[in-house]
Amino acid sequence: MSALDSLKPFYSILPQVSNPEKKLGFKDKLKWTGIILVLYFILAEVSLYGLSPTAIDQFAQLRSVMAGSFGSILTLGIGPIVTASIVMQLLVGGKLIDLDLSAQEDKAAFQGTQKLLAIIFTLFEGAVLVLTGSLPPISGEYTVILILQMVLGGIMIIYMDEVVSKWGFGSG
Repeated sequence: MSALDSLKPFYSILPQVSNPEKKLGFKDKLKWTGIILVLYFILAEVSLYGLSPTAIDQFAQLRSVMAGSFGSILTLGIGPIVTASIVMQLLVGGKLIDLDLSAQEDKAAFQGTQKLLAIIFTLFEGAVLVLTGSLPPISGEYTVILILQMVLGGIMIIYMDEVVSKWGFGSG
């Protein structure tokens, strides 16, 4: 039993975007990509409740790379997804985790672990930003609320990425 086998019960808990029943045409892919893009732009305007007005974007140069929007529910951007992907690629490529990505079961384990890692990194990165003062709450009781909002935003980005990968023009 490998370490990834012990994570299988968690994979079933995580919501999953189903694959389309048939191959999608250009218009359908364009529609789904557009829907996610509009949703992303709307969510990027939703401000974090409880954020101090004195918060300064110390990571402004990284915003264009990580697709985040400082002070919004999407502050973390795609950072947790990218980090989880890099970690999994390094573990599999370095043979620290033995997976054959051409086998369906191993591919599912890879994707499930990557999604679980992305959620863990979302929680970690959100907590670090708030607890280090990069995103200061207006008062102490808003600390957990700020972290939870960023976790929610990060999880939404994870699933929007999955929708675009399966239904739109995503890299998959």
